[in-house]
Formats: sequence, structure tokens, C-alpha cells
Amino acid sequence: MWKRIRTYLILGVIALLPTVATLYVLKLLFAIIDPTLGVATAKLLHWLGVVQFPLVIWGIVFRTHIPGVGTLLTLGILILIGMMARSLIGKQVLRFTEHLFSRIPLARNIYSTVQQITSTFAHDKTSFKQVVMVEYPRKGVYTLGFYTGEGNGEIQRRSKNRMLNIFLPTTPNPTSGWLVLVPAADVTFLDMSVEDGLKYIISGGVVVPPVREIGSVKDFRKEGISGEPGTVD
Repeated sequence: MWKRIRTYLILGVIALLPTVATLYVLKLLFAIIDPTLGVATAKLLHWLGVVQFPLVIWGIVFRTHIPGVGTLLTLGILILIGMMARSLIGKQVLRFTEHLFSRIPLARNIYSTVQQITSTFAHDKTSFKQVVMVEYPRKGVYTLGFYTGEGNGEIQRRSKNRMLNIFLPTTPNPTSGWLVLVPAADVTFLDMSVEDGLKYIISGGVVVPPVREIGSVKDFRKEGISGEPGTVD
């Protein structure tokens, strides 16, 4: 009985976690960040003599700041940081930040975990082309992986079959894993999106991807990869 109650408790936490996390982020954005930046901006404009508070607009009195200004500034700052992150100076700043947090005992664990998850979802659109299943580590046991390309060059010349590069990630950290070279005939391509595949792996199979309509995801089998065992196109 207690085991069943504990199971229900864990399932309840998992079910509510996305909602609670979303509400927390929205509260953080609108209840803390927006007033903070909004008031700071209002004081700056007041000091410059651009506007005077209390401010009356269309009969509405704004005593300290205009709601929403802080949110717009936050979005603008995030866009600016995103642009800077792609520059040489921005990359150096990010490396310095990573080095700084790596020297703090508690912060480095949190920073490393969040960085791994975010880098994974930012990386999937460029490297992970499609979700696949391969029989690994033995026949009859399947492992979820990502198709990243074809084994061209010397790898292809030394093999009788058409070889595919398959990245097999680890759970719950999909940024680590290993590369296996699998004959095209032994690779099963799935219709789930790369993002759903990552969620499935990170959750350890708890978050099951919804069944997608066949053909809703780009099928790389159309690039000439054969589905018949023992054949090469």
C-alpha cells in the first residue's frame, strides 16, 4: 500500500512539475523582473526629465512605472545577449563565466547540469537529423539513437554495406554517449521528432512521445537508404 502511495506521489509531482515550473518562470518575469527594470527605467527617465511620475495616460495613473516596460527590456536584453554570444567577445565572456562558476562548489553542479541540457536542445537541429532505433548492445535489445550522417570515406570503402553514423546518447545526460557505425539495413528510422527523442532519453522513458502522423518528420530514408536487409542502394 505504501509503495503504491509513493508511486502515485512521484507521478503527481512529475505531472505537476511542468505547470509549476512554467508558473514560476512567469511569476519571476512579471512579478520581479518587470517591476525591477520598470522602476529603474522610470527613475532614469524621470532623472533625465523625459517623463514625470506619477504619469497619467488615457486616465490611467502610473505612480512608479509602466507595467510591461521591464518585460520588453528583458526580451531586448536577451536578444542582445544572444547576438553577442555568437561574436568572439561574447564567446570569451561565456568561457569566463563558465570558468568562474566551475570554481564554486554548489554553483558548478547547477550550472553544469543546466548547460548540458540547454546545449543539447540547441545542438539537436544541426547534428541530430532523425531519431532511430538500433539493436544494441545485442540482438533483441533496442537502443534509441540519432542519425547524424553517412559513414563516407575510408569507412565506406572498407565496408560492403552502406554504413550510417548513429549517436547513442546516455540517460539522463544525452550530451555524452558514443558513436556506432551501423549498416543502413539494420537502422529503424522513427517518426518522432528529435526534440521528443531527447525528452524521452532525458526522462529515462518516463515522458513518452506522442504518436506522430507518418511522414510528419523529414524521412532521411528518401535519400537512398535501403530498408531491405543485406542490400545497398
